[in-house]
Amino acid sequence: MAKRMGSWWIKDGIDGRRKEAQGFPATFALASGFDWTEDHGDSGVLEKDFVVTSNYQEKSEKVDCLMMSSHGNPNGFSTSDGSVSTGDNVDFGIGDLEVFATHACALLEHTSSNSVGRWIPAFERLHYMCGFHNSSYSGGGQDPRGQYFAMYGGALHYLVSFFPHYTIRDAWKKANQLVEGSNVQWAYLRAEGKTSGGSNVSTYNEKITKSEPSDPSQNRTFWTARGSC
Repeated sequence: MAKRMGSWWIKDGIDGRRKEAQGFPATFALASGFDWTEDHGDSGVLEKDFVVTSNYQEKSEKVDCLMMSSHGNPNGFSTSDGSVSTGDNVDFGIGDLEVFATHACALLEHTSSNSVGRWIPAFERLHYMCGFHNSSYSGGGQDPRGQYFAMYGGALHYLVSFFPHYTIRDAWKKANQLVEGSNVQWAYLRAEGKTSGGSNVSTYNEKITKSEPSDPSQNRTFWTARGSC
């Protein structure tokens, strides 16, 4: 089965947010073994697509990797009908989701008074949450963010085999260095640990591949990093 990719976006008057979100799955879909299966914008971006809700399967769990563009703050991101916050019943990876990448500002802020660990309860079997420590921008040259993330993250490698296949963390870093100023800080939070069968899972050098990776679901540790774009 092909690796499924998705996009969620709220333009709020800036069409670049749609372009950067859609650029990620659209670019991967050019390579065999990847399908763009979910695309939701504006009023179609629903809280229940991310938050566990009775009698409804979160659409974010129908994909392996997603890119979303929305307003954010350290404790949550906006949907058309509300928001998804650290206080909600979020279990990223309870279905298929492995990589959650977002434009939402400051979602991964990490300070002595506000640890990024607040997002740890949202990790079920999620491998990576990619975002920003502070504000990021749209509409001023950031449109290709998702496209670059996909290109470095494996799409171009599968299309042109001699192009390097970057790790998830390096692909996110490179994509944002191409579209943001040095005042913006990319960030990620990742999990590693053991599978349910007891095998070790290290995500430090993990890449987006056509095959399903092993999930760090037991005895987990969490790691964060950030840097200037």
